[in-house]
Order: sequence, then C-alpha cells, then structure tokens
Amino acid sequence: MKKNIKRALDKTPLITIVIDIDRNVTYYNNFAKQKFLFLEEGRDINTVIRSTDLNIFINKAFSEKKDFKVEFQPSNFEDWYFIADLVFFHENDGSDSELTMMLTDQTMLYSYEKMRTDFVANVSHELRTPLSSIVGYIETIKNDINLDKTTTHKFLDIMEDQAWRMTRLVEDLLLLSKYETEDKPLQFKEVEIVKVVQSAIDNLNKKIEDKNLKVILDDHYNKKIISLNSDSMIQVFINIIDNAIKYCQEGSNINVALKEAMVDDNIYVQVKIEDQGEGISSEHLGRLTERFYRIDKNRSRDLGGTGLGLSIVKHIINRHNGKLTIESELEKGSTFSVYLPALN
Repeated sequence: MKKNIKRALDKTPLITIVIDIDRNVTYYNNFAKQKFLFLEEGRDINTVIRSTDLNIFINKAFSEKKDFKVEFQPSNFEDWYFIADLVFFHENDGSDSELTMMLTDQTMLYSYEKMRTDFVANVSHELRTPLSSIVGYIETIKNDINLDKTTTHKFLDIMEDQAWRMTRLVEDLLLLSKYETEDKPLQFKEVEIVKVVQSAIDNLNKKIEDKNLKVILDDHYNKKIISLNSDSMIQVFINIIDNAIKYCQEGSNINVALKEAMVDDNIYVQVKIEDQGEGISSEHLGRLTERFYRIDKNRSRDLGGTGLGLSIVKHIINRHNGKLTIESELEKGSTFSVYLPALN
C-alpha cells in the first residue's frame, strides 16, 4: 500500500485494517490497535477477529474483486457489533492484492436497541397480566346471569387491585422517564435531612402499622442542613423503606440512621436503612437497580412491586451527585445506604 494512502487512513476516524490475500495483516491504524490489542502486522486476521460472516465476504471480495459491506458480530467478542466496508484501493498496475477493512463500531447502538426492545417487552408483559385478568372477570360478570352478589363483589375487588397495579406501573414509568431524560435540572433547597426522611416514614405509616413494624429513626447528623430536592428525595426513601416493609417479618424493626461519612475523601450525609428481612443473595446485588429486575418475579408482583422502584432511586441519587450502596445477607436482612453531599 502506498504511503500517501496510509497517511490518509491514519487520519480516518474508523477502525482500519488492511490484509493480503493470505489474510495476513499488512497495515492497521491507531483506532484499530486501540480496539484490538493483539493486532500486529503479519498476523492472521482470523486470530484477531473471528467471524464466519466476515470471512465469507472477505473470500467473495478477493474472488470477485469487488467491494462489499457486511454486518457482523465477532464470536470472540460476543458483545461487540460492527459494520465492515471491504474496499480495494486499486494500484496503477491494476492488481488488487490487498483488501482494506473499515469497521464502524455499532456496539453502543445495538446495546441501546436491545435495552429499548427489552424495555418494551417488559412493559408489555407487566401490563398484559392485569389487563387479561380484568377482561376475564368482566366477561364472566357480563355472561353469567346467575352470578351472586358476593362473587360479583369479589371479582370487582380483584379487578380494582389489578387496575391499581397498572396505575402504579404507569406512574413509575412516567417518574423514571422524568429522571432519565434530565430535560430540566432539579430545584435544590437547603433543608433538614431528618425531616425529609421522617416525611417518607409518615407516608408509609399505614403499611407499617398493618404489618406491626417499628421504624426506629436515629439522627446523629449534627449539621442538620443539606441541599437537595425534597420531593424527589422523599420518593427515594419511600421506595427503599417500602421495600423493607414488604420483605420484613411481621413485628420486626426497620432501623434508619443518619450520620456524617467520608467517602473517597469527600464528606457525605449517610442515611442507612437496615431491615431484618429475608436478605438477598450476593449474585443479585449488582443488578437490583436495573429496570424490571426482580429476584422472585411472582412474589414481587404479589406484593405490589413494579420492578422500577430501585431504578428510580438510582437516577434520583445520581442527579444529587450521591451514591447508593446495598449490603445483604440471607436470613439476616439488608442495608441500603444513601450518601448525599454535605454542605461545606
């Protein structure tokens, strides 16, 4: 390959690799080396990028002396996706001994598309079950003229529960969309953090009483005041404490403690929420804030969960430049710690 072509390819903002007819690498630019660390001149391209689809079109390009475009996923990099333009830069002697592969990395685009399709599939699934239940009971009530009043009321109660389930899902979807899009900044004010936490607890009083739980609030944060968006942070603590209520044994305690904490040389307010529930296996901890991720899907739905609560928590805390940690041990309970930047 001529030097002027190499200089041009060095400036090309695409992964560029040139191979000869024996599939050996004769040239690569910096973008290619950054992506494929084992790339070297003289190396067989199949030892760097393994793809049946790519190989088929390399063979066609050399045999037909034509340019091709191919979309492929390397078998040795399963989460990567590329579009490859296979191009001949014709020399003056008319020989086509080298093939230039210009790769466009589509990995992020594919990841976003997979997230979108998974999200749509999850929402559809979550809505289908209550809708099917409501439609089924409506048909029964309409078609069974001998249905007694007690049974009718029972069916109506079930339909109401399913309608509220859909309502909670739609509300959580709207809330999650609001925080994910970040279309406008949150309005922050200086407030007493303990009052925000107490407000969340007050919102959950009925659930706490129904399960005969005791929420113990210990405020050891002497500075009291921090800057935050009260409404969104109340939502954070409602979601976390509500989860603790759902998975706690009746008559147990939920401990909420506030104190100053140092993380990565920065001062935070730590709000630690500790329950005495059934706990969570370690393999689940890293995925709890994913949308629609559930440890036990059927039980979570039975308890009224939408699978979006902790995802909303994560986004709100991120917008406060805070941190969330989750620790848990089976049969002993879970601890959720929210860290919010303290005022200087």
